[in-house]
Amino acid sequence: MKPFGNAWLVLLVSLFGPADACAADPTPAFTKEAQGDWYVLAAHQNNKNIAAGKRVGSRVAVAADGVVWHDPEKIDSPLVSAKCARAAADPAKKQADPNELTSLVTGSLCPKPDAKLAARWRITDNDVLLLLVEVAEYKGNRNGTYSGAAPADVLLICQRKPGLAAQKPDLAADAKRLVGKWAVLGELDDANCARTRPGGNVEFTATDFFKRGTYKADAKPSMDGTWKLAEPQGDRGRVDLTFRSGIDGNQGRSPSLYTFFGDDLLMVVYREGVWAKDAVEKQELRKPPEHFGSDGSRNMWILRRVTEGKK
Repeated sequence: MKPFGNAWLVLLVSLFGPADACAADPTPAFTKEAQGDWYVLAAHQNNKNIAAGKRVGSRVAVAADGVVWHDPEKIDSPLVSAKCARAAADPAKKQADPNELTSLVTGSLCPKPDAKLAARWRITDNDVLLLLVEVAEYKGNRNGTYSGAAPADVLLICQRKPGLAAQKPDLAADAKRLVGKWAVLGELDDANCARTRPGGNVEFTATDFFKRGTYKADAKPSMDGTWKLAEPQGDRGRVDLTFRSGIDGNQGRSPSLYTFFGDDLLMVVYREGVWAKDAVEKQELRKPPEHFGSDGSRNMWILRRVTEGKK
């Protein structure tokens, strides 16, 4: 091989490692089903929903070789911009993520520009994009999950439909439009999005709610209880969910927050326990969450109304 060729080989090995240089994966980082524009439903980092305000509905542009999360308030300064490639197969992982990537990351959420970090993505059965991008080095075992619990991780949950606008709570109108069956687009527990099951849904009747893993009406719910709207908390609606089952050791009243985005998209954040000492027995003292997102004691549902004939 000519010296010029050897120089380039040394450069490739130094950048990507011997396995990547010798056995590059020709598959694009993002396949055609993932490419195009997506719009943020929620984004979690360090146990906080960092898209709880103006970033809801912000644009995520996905190309074959990278992704850009645009900042709606700073057009020329993206929140995250990642140049991506397929990661080399790790024989130590028995169930590696099929869309595991390596990325060079910049953006306002990245403390060290052009850091070589990990990323992964998946499209769910409800056509929702789950995208995890490291913005800093991660120390620990993530086990292939889609979690936004660590400061190093940004977890994006996106849909194709643009034009999201949070609506102010209206007790009379919301009591009517809450009733129905809702597909679970995203379900966050400890800022970890575990949504992988087709058929997951939440049903609200006039007085009760049921969370099931299937659309069969006679299926035993994994969670159930009663609901009642309360006076709003700022721009968020308030609903008391009283759990009969589904929260280990913490059944009872859980003051919760909700927001409608039109009539057919609904987000609910509820406490799963960790009450103040005096509120464990005196449930009337329990308070709703202060932040609209998921962490160690709050869970989040992202729901889309199921229309007649569509599931």
